[in-house]
Amino acid sequence: MEIITNILYYVIPFLVLLGILVFVHEFGHFIVARMLNVKVVAFSIGFGKVLWSKTDKKGTCWKLSAIPLGGYCQFLGDGDASSATADTAKLSEEDKKVAFSTQSVWKKILIVVAGPLFNYLLAFLLFFALFWSYGKVTFLSYVGEVVPDSAAAEAGIMAGDKILSVNGEETPDFQSLSKAITLTVEDPVVVEVERTGKVKLQAEKIDFVENGVQKENKMIGVRSLPYGKCGENTENTEETEEIKDVPPVLNEVFRNGPAERAGLRNGDLVVSVNDTEIATFGELKEYVESHQDDEFDITYRRHITYNVNLQDKQTKQENGEMRRMLGVKSSPEMTYSEHLGFVEALYSGAKETYDITELTLRGVWQMITGRRGGKDVGGIIRIAEMSGDASKHGGLVGFIYFMALISVNLGLINLFPIPNLDGGNWVVYLIEMVIGRELSPKIKEYMFKFGVLIILAIVVWATWNDITHLIDRLFN
Repeated sequence: MEIITNILYYVIPFLVLLGILVFVHEFGHFIVARMLNVKVVAFSIGFGKVLWSKTDKKGTCWKLSAIPLGGYCQFLGDGDASSATADTAKLSEEDKKVAFSTQSVWKKILIVVAGPLFNYLLAFLLFFALFWSYGKVTFLSYVGEVVPDSAAAEAGIMAGDKILSVNGEETPDFQSLSKAITLTVEDPVVVEVERTGKVKLQAEKIDFVENGVQKENKMIGVRSLPYGKCGENTENTEETEEIKDVPPVLNEVFRNGPAERAGLRNGDLVVSVNDTEIATFGELKEYVESHQDDEFDITYRRHITYNVNLQDKQTKQENGEMRRMLGVKSSPEMTYSEHLGFVEALYSGAKETYDITELTLRGVWQMITGRRGGKDVGGIIRIAEMSGDASKHGGLVGFIYFMALISVNLGLINLFPIPNLDGGNWVVYLIEMVIGRELSPKIKEYMFKFGVLIILAIVVWATWNDITHLIDRLFN
C-alpha cells in the first residue's frame, strides 16, 4: 500500500512536472524556429529508445522517448540532438535556406533563448492564474510561536513580536523573512523587532528645570522627541502647533519617575492611553493633564535589536530537510487573504517571478564567492522528492506553485553562459556578431568539451547532495 501511495504522490507528479517543463522549454525553441522559417527535424520529450513517434506535414518527427529526464529540439543543419553544427555541404540549396546553421546570428540567438524565456512565461502565467483564481494569502511577520531551543528563543524574541528587518532588509511578511534568512550565511544575524507592551502608572508631582527655572508639575515623567532648535519642547512647555505634530515617541524618560518605574524606556512609541488612541505627543500631554488623578493604562511599541546566531539552530522539517532557521512560526490572526483583480494578479505574478530569480542569483553568487556551501545544489532526485512533497502537503495549488518555481530555475540556469546550455550558445553567437565571423571549429570544440566537464561536475555534485540528503531523510 505504501508503494502505491509513493507512486501516486512522488513518481506521477514528478513525471508530470518534468514532462510539462521540458515540453514548454523545447516548444519555445520549436515555435520561434518555425516563425523564422527554420526547419525542425525532431522534437523529443525524453532520451533513448523511442516509445512513440509521428512525423507531421512539415517534416518534424515528434517523439516520446524512454528516459524522461529531458528532451531536445533538433533543427536541420544540426549534427545531433545537442545542436552541434553539421557539414552543410551535403544539403541542397533549398534545404540550406531553412537550415539552422546557415541563419543569421540574430535568428540563432532568438531561437536558443526562446526555450528559457518560455519557461519564464510559463512560470509567470502559473503565478498569475493562482493569484487571480485563489487570491493571495499574506502571512504578516508577527511571531505566533517561538520554537523551543531555537535561535529566536535563545536571543529573546517573543510571541507577538513583529519582525521588522533582518540584516537591514525589511521583512513585512513571512515570505520576505524566509528569503532574508535563506540568504544569510554569516552569524550573528541582526534582527530588528517591534514589541507591543502595556504598563500601568499614575501621574505624580515631579520637579524639573526649564530654561534655568525650577518648576513642579504633575506628570508621568517623559519628554517628547526634539522639535526645532535644541529640543526645547517638553511635556510641560507651552502648547504649540509644533508639539501637537510630534509623534508620541518618548525621547527621555525621567529618572525614578512613574514612567521609568512602570518599565517605559527611551524610544518607546505610545499607542494608546486607557484604550484611547494617541497620534501625537500633544494628544498624550492633553490626556495626561485632563486625567491627572486617574490611573493610566498605556500601550506602547518598542523597537528591539537582537544579534542572533543561526549556525547551530537548525530545525527539522516535515520532509526531513535540515536548514538554518530563525525558529519562529507565523500568527494565524495576523494573516489576510486578498482577492486580486486581473491587473493586480498580473503584477503579482511578474513580481513573484522576479523575486525567485533574484533569490536564486544571490544564492548562486554566494556560492561562487565562497560565502555559501554547495549543499543547497540539488538535482533530479531532489526535484522528484520536492514535487512529491508539494503535491502531498500542498495539493494542486502547492504543486502548481512548485512547478512555477522550478520553471523559473530551469529558465534561469539555461541562460547561464555555460557552453552546451542555451546561455552558452547565445554568448557564442553574440561573440560572432561582434567579431563579424564564425568562431573556428577548433575553438568551438574546446568550448564544447569545457562545457561538458562543467555540466558533468554539476550533475555529480547535485547527485551526491541528493543521495546524502535522501539517506538523511530516510534514516533520521
